[in-house]
Amino acid sequence: MKRFRFLHALLLAALSVSAYAGVAEQISIPTAGLSSSPAPLVGFLFKPANLGVHPAVVMLHGCGGAYNRQGELGARQRMWGEYLASHGYTALMLDSFSSRGIKEICTVKFGDRTLKEADRVGDAYAALAWLRRQRGVDAKRISLLGWSNGAGVTLEAISHEPKTGAVFNAGVAFYPGCTSRNKRADRFHPYAPLLLLMGESDDWTPVAPCKALADTVASRGEPMQVVLYPDSYHDFDNPDIKTKHVRKEVPNGVHPGEGVTVAPNAQAREAAKQRVIAFLGSPLK
Repeated sequence: MKRFRFLHALLLAALSVSAYAGVAEQISIPTAGLSSSPAPLVGFLFKPANLGVHPAVVMLHGCGGAYNRQGELGARQRMWGEYLASHGYTALMLDSFSSRGIKEICTVKFGDRTLKEADRVGDAYAALAWLRRQRGVDAKRISLLGWSNGAGVTLEAISHEPKTGAVFNAGVAFYPGCTSRNKRADRFHPYAPLLLLMGESDDWTPVAPCKALADTVASRGEPMQVVLYPDSYHDFDNPDIKTKHVRKEVPNGVHPGEGVTVAPNAQAREAAKQRVIAFLGSPLK
């Protein structure tokens, strides 16, 4: 009997996770009158292997763009796309830079950037509009997930409901910048549940303003929470980063001009992956 229960539990666990369909498909996303991009946006689609209608997630890269130094889709983007697909989500990795002729903006001061977070909000909604038209995607169960600069875009998008009426069901933001938003917290109203995942030691996008913002939002009964990971810095979930180091070329951060720290934390990464799946399953089901 015990052996039967054990095998039954293994079967249920296997059924709860879908296989990933394979290599991500590169696609073109029309601006749809929503994005400011001068050309269609580039996207990469990760699909679950099993047929049927699936919830979806739009993913937004950070200030470094979607690609590695070899011009391939970055390891973090691939990891998350494959992970979400293996758990039954259609994942769309959106490239906001290539169609605008931008490689990266990490080394550009905030005030000198020609592409702001608010400018990328239209990209997110263009991706949402495209996904809603696809067979095999549940148009009512599409979430938004971003890292760093893309996380800031996520906060912008989830706090500004579009006139089109099509909205995201939830938002996940990995280490966003909250300083300016916290200063105008009275105007920050998320229309869908928001989850922020941050490293306690982050010196690029500090934790304190995000905690303060979340406390204010939660006090109004609006859905926003912050999860902190100890001994973790910016980019803690990025498998491309092997060692802790300071990026001196980044002019922004807690100590402008002194660089910012990035470091991997495998334990925090795995915990965050599980947290994301649990979070997305709650508001979407």
